[in-house]
Amino acid sequence: MPQISDLSRRISDSPTLKLNDRANRLREEGAPVIHLGGGEPQSAMPQSALEASLKKIQSGRVKYTPVGGTKPMKKAVLGYTERHYGKSFKPENVLVSSGAKQALYNFLLAALNPGDEVLFPAPYWVSYPDMARLAGATPVIVRPPQGAFEPRFEDLARAVTPKTRAIILNSPNNPSGEVYSEDLLRETSRLCLERGIYLVMDDIYHQLVFDGLKAPSCFGLAKDDSHIVVINGISKLYGMTGFRIGWAVGEKELIAAMNRLQGQTTSCPSDISQTAATAALEGPQDCIAQLRAAL
Repeated sequence: MPQISDLSRRISDSPTLKLNDRANRLREEGAPVIHLGGGEPQSAMPQSALEASLKKIQSGRVKYTPVGGTKPMKKAVLGYTERHYGKSFKPENVLVSSGAKQALYNFLLAALNPGDEVLFPAPYWVSYPDMARLAGATPVIVRPPQGAFEPRFEDLARAVTPKTRAIILNSPNNPSGEVYSEDLLRETSRLCLERGIYLVMDDIYHQLVFDGLKAPSCFGLAKDDSHIVVINGISKLYGMTGFRIGWAVGEKELIAAMNRLQGQTTSCPSDISQTAATAALEGPQDCIAQLRAAL
């Protein structure tokens, strides 16, 4: 048998997807399974998204789209960003990808060179370390104090070295549910700006906060937001995990680099999925409150 690459041998199976597969097999065998692995809402997709995707299929015109997303999809992302972050961007600041995971991976490939370091606090989403390794970078994990789920800023700052190129913060956090404080975001944003480091906000759970509270926005906490990249998607909020649509919002030079990389991998996100995602983002939003209530 011809060889298998050293890189592929260094990369683990996704623990979440592996657990999902096992849970599904057990269910098929009739076992009672309470599955706490994958972050997949059981809610149905919004009716607006369902109708839009059906209409798109029935049109008979499902084609390639621009690499970085259709104009309506980018417009919907810009509207979402302005509503929930109070920040206006232009279409060239948006890249639509085949899921938030691809958007994050595009960022890592665009921003990191072999040997660079990317920091993120524990507990963390299980894919971060291997995604960093796939980009040739070194993952550096910053652990919070015993019994806590939010890292201390001084520990993050201490972990920064001349090789650090990015810090990833995921708030609300997967898996802990912790909502990081505005103070932590502010100090980390200022640190990244001063040191020329990207601050990546993995905001896939940004609206899933309870008791009338809100997760703090990363924008406006430093004198300049050019170092901030926000990753998000439709999977969690709209119960549309199978549509595989996510996006990145950031500086246009970085987004252009990510666009080039995406063009040589998946070419473009699904035309049907973008149509459905656009309808979800621009349609009635009561499904989000219903999801919070169900959770």
